[in-house]
Amino acid sequence: MSPPGNSKYKESGTARLLGAGTSGILELFTFHPVDTVAKRLMSNTERIHGPGQTTAQSLSKLNQVIFRDAAAKATISKYLSLFPGLGYAAGYKVAQRMYKFGGQPVARDFLEHHYGQSFTRAFGDRNGKAMLHATAGSLIGIGEVALLPLDV
Repeated sequence: MSPPGNSKYKESGTARLLGAGTSGILELFTFHPVDTVAKRLMSNTERIHGPGQTTAQSLSKLNQVIFRDAAAKATISKYLSLFPGLGYAAGYKVAQRMYKFGGQPVARDFLEHHYGQSFTRAFGDRNGKAMLHATAGSLIGIGEVALLPLDV
């Protein structure tokens, strides 16, 4: 979060990039396993629960689908099996978040410095600031298209 507008302190570029990188890492460790489970369930072609199967058999089959080769291993090994391709995913996700969350304040500062008065005159004091932020976000979103081929 930015310091208040009347603060004598200014955001540093390092803080912006570290915060953005941290958000990418936290997102990765939170959602990568969930995405892996979802993809494994969607790509499964066999029924997990069918007529005549006990709940234990169904849970065993579900365990096999979700954890694959690690189904019979210890809990920590099962958890770690939910992170295939982590290195590639980390590189992409952290780079994306650093660009997105670290770049938008830079774009906003640039627009505010060079075109702030134009936005205020065109849209008013309150709406001018909102439009300036929206424009900075749009510019970053356009640039983010360059990272899309890396999203697998």
